[in-house]
Amino acid sequence: MSAPATTNSTQIDDPEMGATWFYSFVGIIFFVAFCLAVSVLFFGVERELEEVRVIDARPAFSTTLKAQQKELLAQYGTYTEEVDEQKVERIRIPIARAIELVSTAGQVPAGVASAPIAATSKPAVPAKPTK
Repeated sequence: MSAPATTNSTQIDDPEMGATWFYSFVGIIFFVAFCLAVSVLFFGVERELEEVRVIDARPAFSTTLKAQQKELLAQYGTYTEEVDEQKVERIRIPIARAIELVSTAGQVPAGVASAPIAATSKPAVPAKPTK
């Protein structure tokens, strides 16, 4: 009916240990070398693009604008804005004075244990509406 099973005396399922270690070691070396080569190429191209894109000189417009804004923060003045379709003149005070007013408004007087701060406080400098 069926042919008798033949026995194979050669062993083919276990690889040799020396060859496996050698190929693994060589494969790891090639993989590391490939990763280093790709990173060198990538960062070399990125460095070239960065040199093209970076502008070292500051634009004169932003430098003068920043100087003008700092000057406005350090002096008194007035300005007009529109509120509910009415022009209202506002007073501008230096930022250092504004910080001083806000910090003194939040201080508790001596002799008072703790005073609650009112939710609706009056502004330190009232605005004068003009028509």
